[in-house]
Amino acid sequence: MKFDLLIQNIIELLKSSSKPLKILEISKALQIKSDSSDYELLKDAINLLIEQEVIEKGKKRTYQLKQDEFSEFTGKLQIIDGQGVIETGFPSIPKILIKRSQLNTAFQGDTVVVRLLASKKKNKHRGEVIQILQRNESFIVGKIEFDGYFYFLVPDDPAYYVDFLIPQKKLNGARDGDKVAAQFVTWDDPTKSPKAEVIKILGVAGDPTVEYDAVIDEFNLPLEFPHEVISEAKKLKSPSNRKPSQRLDFRNETVITIDPEDAKDFDDALSLKSLPNGNYQLGVHIADVSYYVKESSSIDIEARKRATSIYLVDRVIPMLPEKLSNEICSLKPNEPRFTFSVIAELTPEAEVVNYHISETLIKSSRRFTYDEVQQIIDTGKGDYVELILELHKLAQTLKEKRYQNGGILFDTVEYKFVLDEKKFPKQVKLKQTTPATSLVEEFMLLANQIVALHVDKIRKEFNMRKPLPYLYRIHDEPDPKMLKTVLKFISSFGYKLNKKKITSKDINELLIKVQDTPEKNIVNQVLIRSMPKAIYSAQNFGHFGLGFTHYTHFTSPIRRYPDLFVHRLLKEYAIGKPESNRLDYLHRLSRDVAKVSSDQERLAMEAERASNKIAFALIASKYVGQEFDGIITGVTSFGLFVQLKDLYAEGLLHIKDMHGDYFVFDEPNYRLIGKKTKKIYKLGGNVRVRIIKVNLEKRMIDLAYVSG
Repeated sequence: MKFDLLIQNIIELLKSSSKPLKILEISKALQIKSDSSDYELLKDAINLLIEQEVIEKGKKRTYQLKQDEFSEFTGKLQIIDGQGVIETGFPSIPKILIKRSQLNTAFQGDTVVVRLLASKKKNKHRGEVIQILQRNESFIVGKIEFDGYFYFLVPDDPAYYVDFLIPQKKLNGARDGDKVAAQFVTWDDPTKSPKAEVIKILGVAGDPTVEYDAVIDEFNLPLEFPHEVISEAKKLKSPSNRKPSQRLDFRNETVITIDPEDAKDFDDALSLKSLPNGNYQLGVHIADVSYYVKESSSIDIEARKRATSIYLVDRVIPMLPEKLSNEICSLKPNEPRFTFSVIAELTPEAEVVNYHISETLIKSSRRFTYDEVQQIIDTGKGDYVELILELHKLAQTLKEKRYQNGGILFDTVEYKFVLDEKKFPKQVKLKQTTPATSLVEEFMLLANQIVALHVDKIRKEFNMRKPLPYLYRIHDEPDPKMLKTVLKFISSFGYKLNKKKITSKDINELLIKVQDTPEKNIVNQVLIRSMPKAIYSAQNFGHFGLGFTHYTHFTSPIRRYPDLFVHRLLKEYAIGKPESNRLDYLHRLSRDVAKVSSDQERLAMEAERASNKIAFALIASKYVGQEFDGIITGVTSFGLFVQLKDLYAEGLLHIKDMHGDYFVFDEPNYRLIGKKTKKIYKLGGNVRVRIIKVNLEKRMIDLAYVSG
């Protein structure tokens, strides 16, 4: 049963009930058996609703809705396109929109109480901030400007929708034009400017190094490791060439790593050999970080807090100290390394016949880059050519099988910037899916799926009704209304899905149809937008996008804490069933790790996006005044977002600069329509524009209309 649907059903049941209900009455009404795994989900859902103060526990273990249910919500405020947004977590009211005039001095990242307001539109819930429970403590990064009378901080992040007054005694040495990190001081009256204090002078605004450094302060990213973490890491030693008795020995097997050219931490390796029965033995060997990072050690506590490595344009902020990430744990060629491996027997049709999960010792035979592997696939020539081609063939079979079972063929694009000695981006490279990247991806997906299914197998061996504590990577089904709107837009390109229930298989078939068409990128883009974000969860709800019933993260423990956590759980369960108090602790810990990891993943994505925007703005600054062909990547009520061909940078063509007509925003169809001329600008359309201004501090590129 889907968790969000279960929550909705509980709320609806308690709404319709004339009296408080016991948990057995709730489970009976919802047709959930007390000896089923869904019963455990029911208890988790009730506890969550109590924590969020939607329901309350009464006498004799009964439950009822609070008197003011759904009138007030508590959450973290986001500012998107100038208005506030609170995500509630409830399917019936997934998010609340707050006009700027009703934010009542609340800022991005503040924890606030929002009162729901009456709304004419059923699908749009509006509210107002009635209380600020906790201010966001992150630094506000921006430029100091002097207007002749007062000093102001102009924030880089547009989520800060007003400038901050800096009293002269709070400048702390900052001058007009400096880029600084400041701390919020006070704001009690929305008709006056909020006050802030300069904490750190970053340098002169506009300098690439200063702008990149600003991201660190803006997102409060940890550049240094605590002393005790470094001290603990220094004591760790690389494995010797002697095999420990409990590990399987793969040193004489051909094992290879395949990574990006600039990678320094190699956390996964592959081996493959043919068996006498015609099947394959596949080895997915993952750096055994949990051997070195013990539970509740200083390194572990810091890694759990960071949760992920962060990849910015000019640097990587690692989850683990460099001695671990780049040295001891990294699967370097010709060096003995401890690994935790999934060894699976596969048929030529990529069916898993059997598997085992074991601690191993490997010695990588060769470090390949993606480009090297791609060249071998294309030419049939190179080192270990037979191994590479067999891996490629098996990976393609796995991929085809996954798509047939409902996995979605999204085609995403990432960017890699090449910097000069002054950190100015001199080139931007597209990182797209290739047969070489797919080769690695398919085997990692398979290993992640196997270890997720494995825990359910262990539960049955332990003769347990309750699920074991674990961590899953889940991806919920898209909201039917949102998906319907997106599919209606896609139908304008001639692709129709006339079905009431849309499955992941249907979406994948649609993506295959547009694979070699001009509208491919736009169809991918709008479908990705319609999907919920994948998150970590202590409960398993499956992964819609991959078409998997069970999925976790196991293959990147150097850069993701969930993978390290899953390694530990698998090793503990391999020893035997933990005591009940230990299981209770692990259940609580799993929920905590899931929340922190999901939150930190989102923070990392936002920081990486901000870093990319700086690099794109720097590139565009060399071309002010020049014209470019572009493709419309976003349509809003205030203008068009246009990606410039060749530069890949995205700029804003403001509606006020689209002369000669008054344009109306047609939101469901992602387009602007001219009232007089009936001219239509829609998502995916082509337009010619000129770069008229680049605001590096705001990370914005302003465009002017030329033709289209």
